[in-house]
Amino acid sequence: MTSNRQGKASATGKVVVAFAGMAFAVMAVVASTATAQEPVPRFQMKPTDDGFVRLDTQTGAVSLCARANGDWACRAMADDQKTLQDKIARLEDENRSLREENRRLEDVMGLNPGSPDAKPGGPDGAPGAPGNKFSIPSEKDIDKAFDYFEGMLKKFRERLEKLEEPAKKKNEGVPL
Repeated sequence: MTSNRQGKASATGKVVVAFAGMAFAVMAVVASTATAQEPVPRFQMKPTDDGFVRLDTQTGAVSLCARANGDWACRAMADDQKTLQDKIARLEDENRSLREENRRLEDVMGLNPGSPDAKPGGPDGAPGAPGNKFSIPSEKDIDKAFDYFEGMLKKFRERLEKLEEPAKKKNEGVPL
């Protein structure tokens, strides 16, 4: 039984040694390729009719360089892609905030019954039939609304008559 254990231990030791050897070989290859590569220059330049175009490989900025009054000057070129990406990001943020605001308002109005912020029934929080967003008013509700509107019109007419009384008294002696 001890010889079996020794056989397993020596096999395990051989696997560990082989694995360590492979790891050292991989590290040596990686180290040699890293030192063999030349560093990438920061700027790449391409000639044009009026000068050259300069690309900054670290930032991606592009400049147009030209000779002016005996000196070389480089001006940054407009980066339409970055402008578009910024605009898209801004619009996505705005869209997200508007959707959140819309969802919040629907919750307050009771249009999202599953939401924890939704009021039961409707906007005023009155209980309504479950699952129904709107219900048809009864005959009694319609009569009540018309009575209220009729009373409002009577008060409005009375106020107008009070405002017209001084003008009627003033014009009583004047023929039309």
